[in-house]
Amino acid sequence: MSGALRVLRAEFVRLVTSRTGMAAAVLLLLVPALRVLAASIVASAKEVERVASGGDKLGLTEGTGWALLVDGWRAGLTLATAMLLVQGARALAGDRETGVLRLAVTRSASRSGAVVGRALMGPVLVILVMVLTGLAAYFSAKVAGGDFGDLVEDDFTIFTGQEVRDELIRALGPVTAGLMAVHAFGLLVSSLSKGPVLALASSLAAILLWDVFKGDVGQAQYYVFATHAPTFSDGSAMKELSGFARAYSDAGLPNAVINMGRILAPLQAIVFVALAALAMRKRPI
Repeated sequence: MSGALRVLRAEFVRLVTSRTGMAAAVLLLLVPALRVLAASIVASAKEVERVASGGDKLGLTEGTGWALLVDGWRAGLTLATAMLLVQGARALAGDRETGVLRLAVTRSASRSGAVVGRALMGPVLVILVMVLTGLAAYFSAKVAGGDFGDLVEDDFTIFTGQEVRDELIRALGPVTAGLMAVHAFGLLVSSLSKGPVLALASSLAAILLWDVFKGDVGQAQYYVFATHAPTFSDGSAMKELSGFARAYSDAGLPNAVINMGRILAPLQAIVFVALAALAMRKRPI
């Protein structure tokens, strides 16, 4: 375990001191802010058009910041899904190609420790991207004039602010687990690939194909980790949360689906890491 922790520390230092890591952090802050800005501009334009045509004000009159927050956060996490997949897919295959993996195994860790150390980067990175994208979306929503009180329409409170916060926390559980599993999946593909290019192409192709066809399997899609991570064809809890933040009373995933994401995605991540460690023990480095 000490070898895995040494690998984790080395990987973290390498990431935070690299230009790639800094560029990724900037993008994770920028994308949610731009999404919030775009959403607020569109909403303002629609309101001006409605007033100009003599129509009544529609939609929420209070609590407008929640939808902006969720939209921005969701956009940032969609980018984070791709970044985590790429980081995991590059980890073993790229280091094997450059000789870094051989050096680590020779000096500080076993083969399994080298895999586990890189796998532990997954939770660390997920926490970082959740915090960065969440803060960027929140402050952007505040700057755009959104408030985070009750969801009120025509002087009627549809959801209280506490109910929205509870639903937000409820949704973040399976999303966080899904993102961790995405990173672990990339690591598994990396352990099986001959080079980083093949690992990247294979992992991205697998997730994109699932994104295209997951709707065909109906509710069974929630048994698969990738469904719980925000993507362009989003089926995660963040998509439903977007409707909830707009006071749609039928929005939100059932508890059974939320629990599937919380339980099955981490279990699948553990299986991916175990298979990656097994593959590394049998392959030359």
